[in-house]
Amino acid sequence: MSEGHYVSVDGIRTHYLEAGLRHKGSKPTILLLHSAEFGGSAETSWEFNLPVFGEHYHVLAPDHLGFGRTDKIFDFVGMFNKRISHVRRFVETMCVDRVHVMGSSMSGGLCLTVAARNPPDWPIASVVCCSGGGDSPDNEARKVLNTYDGTKEHMRRVVDTMFIDKKWVEDDAFIEKKWKMSLEPGAWEATAAARFKAPFPRAAGARAERDNLDYANIRVPVLVFAGKMDALRNPGYTDGFVPKIPDARLHVFERAGHMGNIECAEEFNRATLAFLKGLDG
Repeated sequence: MSEGHYVSVDGIRTHYLEAGLRHKGSKPTILLLHSAEFGGSAETSWEFNLPVFGEHYHVLAPDHLGFGRTDKIFDFVGMFNKRISHVRRFVETMCVDRVHVMGSSMSGGLCLTVAARNPPDWPIASVVCCSGGGDSPDNEARKVLNTYDGTKEHMRRVVDTMFIDKKWVEDDAFIEKKWKMSLEPGAWEATAAARFKAPFPRAAGARAERDNLDYANIRVPVLVFAGKMDALRNPGYTDGFVPKIPDARLHVFERAGHMGNIECAEEFNRATLAFLKGLDG
């Protein structure tokens, strides 16, 4: 994994990983945005992808606000847009002009939302969405993630829910890495805050935007990945939004759950690079 760095983004100490610096400026930069489960971070989401992409592209993978080693900040009024603006200012601070933006889980939906805005908040060349977009059912699998109690045993249950292959649950080093990331000071609180729900009606806001996303407004090429055995999604959930995107293609992992870019890393890397090659030559 690439060495971590820090940069101040409007006074926010932001941690990021970087690879392929020699490619900067020759093509759009790849921007990797991680998933949002407890212990989610650039390091735990992209360690099997970032080095491969770095052989062909300049790659940046920041930790979102409140996650990983970035400052533990949470905006109770507008966290969704705060996260979007933080990514925008990170891209500007890193002097990057165009990005192939790739999002896992929560960040996949985030990327599609930004791409559907007119104009988009980020200088997007294309979107790669892995296990994001569409509806997210409030099922038993999601409850395992949302009730995380900070123990290593519960982290193992989280991984068991998100992955199909039991090798990940049995990989003590992998569990240890995600568990320690979830114990970064302030990380549990910032991640838990996103799951709070007021006991009274709220005015329509970011949730309404995501529930009524105009996918037809996305004007960049999109590649969507989905795990056929994803316990956190309803079967066939991509049918509800992928056909609405003017220039979209779908890749289904036959043997993957929610984290296909990790479980099927070689397949994900190969398909993604082929997609980008078709755009960049």
